[in-house]
Amino acid sequence: MKKSVPILGAGAQGNVVGTVLSRAADIGRIVLADIDTARAEETARSIGSDRLQVARADVTAIDETAALMRQGEFDLVVNLAPPQFIPQAMKAALMAGRNYLDLSSVSLYEINGLAYEQLQDAEAWASSGRIALINAGGAPGITNIMAREGADLLDEIDRIEIKDYSLTTCDEYVPLWILSVYAIDCATEPWIWDDGRPRRVPIFSGEEIYDFPPPIGGKRKVYLHAHEESVTIPLHLGKPVRYCDYKIGDPEIDAWRFLVERLRLMDEHPVDVGGVMVRPRDLLLRILPPTPSPQRVMQMMREGRLASRCMLTCDVTGTKGGQRTRVRLWTDSPDLAGACGLVAGASDISLLTSVPAAVFALMILRGQMDRAGVVLPESLDRAERDLLLEGIAEYGIEIRRRAEPAPPAARP
Repeated sequence: MKKSVPILGAGAQGNVVGTVLSRAADIGRIVLADIDTARAEETARSIGSDRLQVARADVTAIDETAALMRQGEFDLVVNLAPPQFIPQAMKAALMAGRNYLDLSSVSLYEINGLAYEQLQDAEAWASSGRIALINAGGAPGITNIMAREGADLLDEIDRIEIKDYSLTTCDEYVPLWILSVYAIDCATEPWIWDDGRPRRVPIFSGEEIYDFPPPIGGKRKVYLHAHEESVTIPLHLGKPVRYCDYKIGDPEIDAWRFLVERLRLMDEHPVDVGGVMVRPRDLLLRILPPTPSPQRVMQMMREGRLASRCMLTCDVTGTKGGQRTRVRLWTDSPDLAGACGLVAGASDISLLTSVPAAVFALMILRGQMDRAGVVLPESLDRAERDLLLEGIAEYGIEIRRRAEPAPPAARP
């Protein structure tokens, strides 16, 4: 019997995941659900599959979302909604008795040690017999897989250092990722894992000039950034890790630093603007431009106005046979034009983020990930990781690696 799937979120990620799933012969009905049905219809037209239906879903209405999941008798819920809506969508899937997948974690917080919201119902998920695969995109997701791949080549792990870099050129400002999420992350003190425990550090700290391999290539600036991997990887890798961090960069990273750190445009304290009290954060998040539709991405690419390439790297340093060794891993994936050729209207970023999610989804639907409970990519076994790597390679995404003598041990 063919499987059915609702995709919560009809933006750039929904376009890619919907396309990949619609090409699988064993997938039947796909419901593209979004609070903005016009955007969902637009994305469905871009995908152009008769397997797709469109529905309205407000994931903040948990009971209604759970009812939608039950009525559709779906086999897996793929949640691509922004991070702030993850707890509601995940709760709805648990209530509905459906398998679940998302792309990130939210709200790392301290309760009897470090935890994150998706683990609040870990026991309930385990007893349900259903799987909840979280952090299953590019970063996090592929980054976690790279960390595990590197760790498996070493006897002991000292450091895991992740970098995320994008190069985008356009004659106007066109964001290829949800800027509100990025702005919130920029204004959030990052976690690092240091000496076996988590620690907060200041925003835009840890400045580093990192030498990226081709096709990005060259020495480029990155900063520590609020992200999941610094905490989840040490907790779920299966080997002790002394230090772990995540850094991000792009050619405009210092402009974001100026806006957030110097101008304080993400502050939550209201200021008087002509007699009206306004939070700078609310204003900035309101005026940030949205990601372009798939049709607009295609048009701008064809006109030669938009080009982009991104890369994820993961350096795992430790010992192998008593020798200090560094395993360098990085993604080699299509640029924006190549991504559009594989999935109409995809960007390099949405392809690298969403193809892994789609492959993970297919693995769950095909019974190739026979687990129950909350699962993270870094905990997957060799056979499961091989299936993922084979699946993403069909869309031009490869993980390169090189082992080399490690530099002398140093603290950040």
